Amino acid sequence: MSSQKDMEKKIAEAFYNVLKKSSFSKAKVTNITEEAGISHQTFYRYYLDKYDLAYKITKEKFFAFHDIYSDSATWKEIVIIILNSIKNYPVFFKKMLEDPEGAEIILNGIIAVTEKFTGTTLSRHPVCIWISIFKEWSSNDFKTPVEDIYHLIKIYTSLKEVLPPEEIDRIMEIYENQPLDYFRTR
Repeated sequence: MSSQKDMEKKIAEAFYNVLKKSSFSKAKVTNITEEAGISHQTFYRYYLDKYDLAYKITKEKFFAFHDIYSDSATWKEIVIIILNSIKNYPVFFKKMLEDPEGAEIILNGIIAVTEKFTGTTLSRHPVCIWISIFKEWSSNDFKTPVEDIYHLIKIYTSLKEVLPPEEIDRIMEIYENQPLDYFRTR
């Protein structure tokens, strides 16, 4: 394998294989290099450490929507691509989500997607909710359909993340001025 992309793919495949046998916290660069049949020097030419490798893999999977939709992707399309990426790489994402440092890498990958394509930084709170949803999804081996997981994310997305303050104020004013009976009949 001579090209950079081929070597990155080889290292990523070795990492996936290591994660099949080990948790993220116990996976070592030595395990990855042995599995890939490369030297440590070769590994460090491409990645700073296993965290850098995991983050770059996560971003690559999450940014796949851009290859399909370019800059015209909708929020729903982006989320669906992220969910499909998780479902298509179950061992990697399950091992990452089981580990606090791995879950943090996933969280940072979602924040990176948001920053890159919206120009704003998503607050950690909604992303933590996403991570919680992903962990639960992982616990049933990603058997819940992607559309159902998307629906959960949509339900738990804060209005603050998707609407301007004036629109939130307008909507909330409707609820603030309702009698208790209004809420009991809903």
